[in-house]
Parts: sequence; C-alpha cells; structure tokens
Amino acid sequence: MRITMGVIALLGTLCAIGQQSPDLTGVWQMDASRSESAHQAIPIGPVTMVIERNTDELTIETRKGSDRKPGSSEKLSYKLDGSETSTLNNAGTQIKAKAHWDGSKLVTETARNIQGSTVTTMCVFSLDASGSELTVDKSLTVQHGYQFEGAANTGTAKDVFTRGKRSVKK
Repeated sequence: MRITMGVIALLGTLCAIGQQSPDLTGVWQMDASRSESAHQAIPIGPVTMVIERNTDELTIETRKGSDRKPGSSEKLSYKLDGSETSTLNNAGTQIKAKAHWDGSKLVTETARNIQGSTVTTMCVFSLDASGSELTVDKSLTVQHGYQFEGAANTGTAKDVFTRGKRSVKK
C-alpha cells in the first residue's frame, strides 16, 4: 500500500511538472544572422523583446532600434486565461490581443486596423531546452477584402532571440 501511494504521488508530481509553462520572462536580443525579419526589404535594425509575467497576465514589449538610433516600441498584454485584451498603441490604433499555451509553446494573436484593412498576426514562441534561446514563428495576414490567384496576403518569418546579458534602457 505504501509503495502504491508513493508511486501515485510521484506520478502526480511528474505530471504537474510536465504541464508547467516554460519561463519566457527576461530580456531577449534578436540574433540578426539567424532571423528572417532582420533581412526583409527594409531591415528593421536591432530588436529587443522584454517579457514579463505575473499570475494573471504576460506582457511583451518589442523595441526596435538602438541607443544610437532610436526606433519604436510596442507593449502588449496577454491574459493567461486566453481571454482577449484591447489596448491603443502610440498611433491611437486599437489592438486586440489574446494568447494561449499549446503544450510548451506560447501562441499569441493580435488584430488591428491599418489603413482600412484588418492586419492579424500570430506568433508561436518556443524555448530551447537550455532556456537561452527563444524562437518566434510569425505569420502576418492582411485582410484586404479581395483575393485573386498570385495575391500574397500572408507573410511568415522565423526569428531567433537569445537571452540578454545586460539590462536594456527604455
């Protein structure tokens, strides 16, 4: 009986450990040499992500640019229960955002209106076994209201981030 109870307790602990979400929190620097977004038609320059988490939500701040050449910054909040949040960016555009866990991967989705078209993004965040490398598979779709053969309204990219070694100034 003691052995059976011990095995049940051990299995319960292992199942609970297996269901924990990975720790994505921290400062992440884009590895431009391995990231597709860094090599698009108009290069985006250095990208830093700052991910913070509390019990109810996760925030992801994406900073583009450097100390010498400031760029842009966007901070989005995602409820960990999967419900939708809404926020206004610096340009006053409403952004709807939601997230959910798919096993050990975080899936985020956003929707916003840009020049009369709905633009949706889906990002899948996956952490390597060492916890030092974060891969983000992105998909962006422009809902422009018409479709024809050869029209590309969806783009994808895979970006690789490494944990920052230093704090990043705002």
